[in-house]
This record gives sequence, C-alpha cells and structure tokens, in this order.
Amino acid sequence: MNYKGSKEICLALKKNIYKLNNHQRMQILLSVISEIPDSLSLIGQMGLIDPDRVRVLLAKGATGYTICQALLNMIEVKAPDSDELSLKVYGYVKPITPAELNNFIDLAVERIQQQELEGYDLEEHHQEYELSLDEIETSMGL
Repeated sequence: MNYKGSKEICLALKKNIYKLNNHQRMQILLSVISEIPDSLSLIGQMGLIDPDRVRVLLAKGATGYTICQALLNMIEVKAPDSDELSLKVYGYVKPITPAELNNFIDLAVERIQQQELEGYDLEEHHQEYELSLDEIETSMGL
C-alpha cells in the first residue's frame, strides 16, 4: 500500500462512505496503521497499549504489525445494540467510543501525511520488515 491509498482509506473510514459498523472501521484502521513505518508511536499516541507494555513487547521482538494484529483480536463490540467498542487486554477493559474512533482516524491521517511529506518510502519499509522477519526465522531455526 502507498501513502495515497492509506490516506484515502482513512478518509473513507472517517466519512464512513461504505456504511461500516465501528468494529469493521476499527479493524480496517488497525490494518492500515500496521503498514505505516511509525505504527508503534501512533498506537502509543492512541492510548491503546500502555507505553511500558510496548517497550516490553519491542524487547521481545514485536513490531507495529504484530501488535496491530494482536489488537485486532482484542477489540470487540461492547454490547450487541451498542456502537461502542471495548479493548480487552489482560483483564482490563478500555471503552472506545465512536468519537474516539474518529479521533484515531484523524491521528492516522496526520501521521500518514507527515511521513509522506518527510519522504519515507513505504516499499523500503516493507523490504526492511521482510528482512527482519527472515532474520528472526533464521535465528529461530525455522
């Protein structure tokens, strides 16, 4: 994915032109975030994971992509008739309101635009990510 595509997806999520529920919007947003180079910083800014926990996960080899994938499994609809989501992590439940979701989308758009202006190459980031995955697999003997 490129910056333009990522930004367009986020803007479509903000306007909800596809009439998705908030759970679907959050899933797509996390998928987009997982592909940007500064995903860990953005996740921290969103307050989805405690910064200390992020440091521990990084020390264990986690990447923004793997953390976003884990978050996808931890977010669910609070109640069947509710538009509010909840993030369940280690017994802690953090509510995510529709307004917060829109704020998360705005943060993602800002970060994508910032990285685009700074000239960060997404393709280069993906190649580096693939190399690091290969290194991890090699060191684990896979």
